Amino acid sequence: MPVRSLDALFSALEGALEAGDEGALLALYLPTSVIRHNLGSNSFDCTSEEAATDRARLGIPIRAHLRRLDVDGDSAHGELVWAIEGVTSDGTGLALHGTATLTCTEVASAWYIASETVTCTQAAGLSCASPSPSARR
Repeated sequence: MPVRSLDALFSALEGALEAGDEGALLALYLPTSVIRHNLGSNSFDCTSEEAATDRARLGIPIRAHLRRLDVDGDSAHGELVWAIEGVTSDGTGLALHGTATLTCTEVASAWYIASETVTCTQAAGLSCASPSPSARR
């Protein structure tokens, strides 16, 4: 379902992250989007499909809220603040938080996420430098 406004895009993203809804997450990204993860001194890229799968696989909500949004015509840059705290589906205790910088674009009157850079700024109970198995491909 196309998202017709930036407010709706970020609201849908926050809801999908909280719910761990893989399909809803994937619908918000362009098929060509790349997600870069900056984890301490390590970084890696993954596709939107890999990121959506990994986020849903956690089995705990990702709380996020929009901190800043800059719009320039059919392009926008947003900054989210996010946090994850709980026990994953495999029993791993997890407490992480950070930011995500997103570049969004309007295509055929609908807004999509074109790229995302996720930065982990705090970790407890899990090394932030350990990417998920699908992200290490």
